[in-house]
Amino acid sequence: MKRRLYIAACCLWVACAGAADFTGGNWAIKYNEATKRLSVGYSGRPIFDGVYAEAKVGADTVRSYEASTVGFGRYGVDDCFGEGSCYRITYTMPSGTELVQTFAFYDGLPYFVTSLEVTGNGTIESNYAVPMKSCDTAGFMPSGRQNRVLFVPWDNDGFIRYGSNPLLGETNSYSVTAIYNADTREGLVAGAVDHDLWKSAVHVQCSDYDKVNGFALISGYTDEHTHDSILSEQGVMPHGTIVADTVSSARFVVGWFDDWRDGMEAFGKACTMVAPKREWAGGAPYGWSSWGVQSTDISYQGVIDCADFIRDNLVSRGFHDRQGKVVMSLDAWWNDNLTVDQVRQFVDYCKQNNMIPGLYYGSFCRFGDLNSYVPGTNNKYRFRDIALKVHGRFKVVDGAYCLDPTHVGTKQFIVSDMMKFKQWGIEYLKCDFMSNGAIEADSWYNKDCHTGVQAYNEGMAFLLKQAGDGIYIDLSISPVFPYQYAHGRRISCDAWGTIDQTKYVMNNASYGWWVNQLYVANDPDHMVMALRQEAGGIQGENANRARITSGAIVGAFLTGDNFSPNVTLHDGSGKERPNYYQTSRERALKLLTNEDINAIPRTCKSFRPVYGNASTAVGAESLMTYENEQYVYLAVFNYQILVPNIGIVSFADIGVDPSDVGEVKGLWAGEVLHPSQEGISYNVPVCDARIYRIEKKGHPDGIVELSRPSDEGGATAFDLLGRRIPYSAVGSPTQGARRLYVLKQGNCVRKVFK
Repeated sequence: MKRRLYIAACCLWVACAGAADFTGGNWAIKYNEATKRLSVGYSGRPIFDGVYAEAKVGADTVRSYEASTVGFGRYGVDDCFGEGSCYRITYTMPSGTELVQTFAFYDGLPYFVTSLEVTGNGTIESNYAVPMKSCDTAGFMPSGRQNRVLFVPWDNDGFIRYGSNPLLGETNSYSVTAIYNADTREGLVAGAVDHDLWKSAVHVQCSDYDKVNGFALISGYTDEHTHDSILSEQGVMPHGTIVADTVSSARFVVGWFDDWRDGMEAFGKACTMVAPKREWAGGAPYGWSSWGVQSTDISYQGVIDCADFIRDNLVSRGFHDRQGKVVMSLDAWWNDNLTVDQVRQFVDYCKQNNMIPGLYYGSFCRFGDLNSYVPGTNNKYRFRDIALKVHGRFKVVDGAYCLDPTHVGTKQFIVSDMMKFKQWGIEYLKCDFMSNGAIEADSWYNKDCHTGVQAYNEGMAFLLKQAGDGIYIDLSISPVFPYQYAHGRRISCDAWGTIDQTKYVMNNASYGWWVNQLYVANDPDHMVMALRQEAGGIQGENANRARITSGAIVGAFLTGDNFSPNVTLHDGSGKERPNYYQTSRERALKLLTNEDINAIPRTCKSFRPVYGNASTAVGAESLMTYENEQYVYLAVFNYQILVPNIGIVSFADIGVDPSDVGEVKGLWAGEVLHPSQEGISYNVPVCDARIYRIEKKGHPDGIVELSRPSDEGGATAFDLLGRRIPYSAVGSPTQGARRLYVLKQGNCVRKVFK
């Protein structure tokens, strides 16, 4: 990663003798000498007027238009975003405080980058910095009621939902937002790309469905969603205060896009220019989690039974990752119900069967008393010594005490656990309640730490260092940002198998699909088909199909059913409840062996919404799409319990030229469709879903290379969709063949057309 470079020799400073015009690409920024404010426009279209910067310095709030003098500079930049030009406006206050507003434009990028630096006479204190703020009414959106503003939550705790809100009232979206029109898809995307110090947000005040009355890029924002304003617990805690000679806001990107969906993905990619995402050879994980049904009744024999069923019935039919493997994850209560020897036996069994052994883990939370000694500290620290306080009281979130990620005792605790996990051979960790480590607190062990995000970064960096590169890290309850310490992240809170839970998962997927730019795979949680007491027992096959569809089009693909006859399950009161393992097996054999469906997580990332205009009452899009080099996919959901979802989606709306349409296949039923020139007609029964796959005629032969090594060194074959095929099925190449197979035998790899 390139460092930010300011070339002082190229800097041109001018006094404020008149209006200053800054341009970059299609953007134009003009300074008004009379008001000391800016106007921002795109391609001749006014976007924001009356733009200024503001920050807190100590107890005071200073604003750029209060400056006694204003200076301007321009210089070249060469940093993680590439080469370009940066404009610098320095506002000097009568007190001597300086607000330095920067706007950087980069060659070939559709957005500009803005930030704010605050300096004073020596060390300053600040917990709030805003590089762009406008209170003037803006009318850059078309008239009508199809305009939306996107709400992005801080984390995925408490079953919080994304929002595609009409332009009415106030929205404070964490890190990023989009203001867009669902019909034209045009819109503005703005968001923070630095996540090392601040909790950032974008404030949007709207009215009349088409007016933006207020806009602000904020570094230093907390509320109840960050668990910092929980009045019932500890009281309101403001954002941490940074103490430095120069306090800098996060950098924000601001871009106008023909398609807001492209803009959200561009924002995600911009973040990875600052902090690259982690990669994983296997891509999206497939597998099983014990929490779905076995839950607190997890047992060694029950886990082994599930592993056997998946190995013998699902893996051979396409339920596996890019390397032919599946995860077997022991969730919460594994350390209560299994002995260490059983965990070791479980790990050995997984590796003998080409499976990935996984565990549940929480590094920044403590369920239980605070007087116990912290493991790995040689009885030097008790949990009360490493727990965070807010207003002098121990902080509790979700029933768990929050631990200080910077504390040496917390780090020794992590070292102890990671040494144990690696010694056992664990290769997958579900890390839960991570948000507990990102709260604002009275203080931290590291006295150079001033904010919750700063502490969280320190703790996560340490966790990753101890885990190394051989363990897939999947975040469960966690902030969206920072992301670079983990491979995957749950896109939602817990979800099982009802249609309402599918709709909840799809709300997060509808408006948070772009998070897959930051992680290997978005995680839609375990897919449960039968028996979860909180979900009302067995669900119908239609609801099962909808839930599995939500998993297939989001990313990670893990089931949570119990396939073991040897598990005694209990309800919330401790009474035994039926074990519907046979139902789970039957449903799995029917719904998890569709190779066309199973191929999707291997070859696609998260689907994105076709429109992005679901009503607040529905909260989830019914139409989702994805395009790769060979196919365009369309997923259609029906969240209703009384009426079918009937309609037609035009080829234009899913980005397909009708002349390029080849075979159209309904993947669940396996039928070949014959759509009209208008598009694809659908009729989805209640509580159900469909996936249609549109082949592109222009797809060239053999563009996908899907080599899959065999751990045993034997011959293994996979087709273009990553489906395992028998070695004997791959014969000699035939004339005019289109399907590519990749064979690996020992260290020899060869390509075969069939």
